[in-house]
Amino acid sequence: MNIDITLTTACYDLTKFNPDGRNLSDCVNNMKALLEVPCYLVIYCDSKTYPFIKEIRDTYKFENLTYYIVDDFEKTELFKYNELIKKNRLTYHPTKDKRTCSESHILCCSKFNFVLETMDIDPFNTSKFGWIDANIGNNFSKICENYTNNMLLYVLKNISDKFHIQILNVCDKKYKENCNKREYYNQYRWVACGCLFTTGKIIGKKILKRLNELFIETTNLGYGHGEEMLYLEVIDDFNEDIKISYGDYSNILNNFITPTKNYNYINNCIVQGYLKHGYNKECYDCCKCLLNEIEKYKVPIDYSIYFSLLFSLYISSYYYKINEAKCVVEHIMELVNKNPYIKAEFEKSKPFYLTQFSFVEK
Repeated sequence: MNIDITLTTACYDLTKFNPDGRNLSDCVNNMKALLEVPCYLVIYCDSKTYPFIKEIRDTYKFENLTYYIVDDFEKTELFKYNELIKKNRLTYHPTKDKRTCSESHILCCSKFNFVLETMDIDPFNTSKFGWIDANIGNNFSKICENYTNNMLLYVLKNISDKFHIQILNVCDKKYKENCNKREYYNQYRWVACGCLFTTGKIIGKKILKRLNELFIETTNLGYGHGEEMLYLEVIDDFNEDIKISYGDYSNILNNFITPTKNYNYINNCIVQGYLKHGYNKECYDCCKCLLNEIEKYKVPIDYSIYFSLLFSLYISSYYYKINEAKCVVEHIMELVNKNPYIKAEFEKSKPFYLTQFSFVEK
C-alpha cells in the first residue's frame, strides 16, 4: 500500500435493542462498497456481523489490509452511559425517532473511541488515521455522486495531518454555552458530516479526546443526539488544527479535498449562513476556497453563484480583512468590464452594489 492512513469503521447488529433499526442484511449490503476498497481498514463488529464482513473482504484478498476487533456491543467503552441516556430521554427527547435508540446514539458517539483505540493498536504502522461510516450505501451513494473506484483512495492519498471534516451547515455559536444546550437539542441541527474524518495522530488524539469529553458533558447535562452536534465547540476551539471542506452529505467524497459539486447548496446554506450570523472569517475562508476553483476553471461556472460569492467575499473581507476589501472590489469591477456574464449579474442591482463598494473608498 502506498497510502499512509488507517481507516476505522464499525458494524454491529443493533436489532436486539431496536427491532425498527437496520437489519443485518441491510447493514452488510450498505457496507459492501467500502469492503471492496484496497485500503487499510480496522473493523469493529460483533459475532453476528463479523463472518459476513470477513467473507466479502476475503473475496478481494484483503486479509493483509484488514484488522478485526470482534466483541459484543455491550462491551464498548461508552455503553456504560446507556442507562443514563435512556433516563435522560424519558425526560427530554424532542428528536425521538423510532429508527434510532440510545444504543445507536452510543454507536455514533463511539467513533472517537474507536479511532483512538486504532491509533494505539496501529496494526498497519501508519501516520494518519480516519473514520468512515459503514452505512455508505450502494456504490457510496450516500456520500458521493457518480462514485468511481479511485475516489476514496484519492481522498486518502491527499489528506494532511490536520483534522479534516466537512461542514454541512452554519449553526449559531451561542449553542456552545451549556445554558443553551436544551434549546440546541430541541431539534437536529446540521453542523458537520460525521461519517468521514481524517487526522494525523498528534492532532487527532487531542481533538478526539475533547469530543469524548463533550459527549460525557452533554450526556450529564441530559441531552444528546448523535455525534455531529458535538463538533460545534471543536471546530471553533481547534480552528488552527482543522481543515474544513464544504457541502452536503451526498457530496462528501466529491468535495473532501477540493469543492467540486453543488456550489448552489454551499452558497445558500453555508456562505449565506456565515454572513447571516456575522461569522466573517469563516465566510471569507469559504468564499476564497470556492472562488479558487471557479477562477482556475476547475468546475462548471454558474455566473449567478460566481457573482454572489464575489460579493460575499467583499462583505466578509470588509469586516475581517479590511485591507483586502478594496482589492476585492477592483477584481469584481475588472470582471464586470471584461466578462458580459458577470456584468449582467452586476447590472441586476447596480445601484446597490455601487453603494456597498463605496464604503472602501471612504
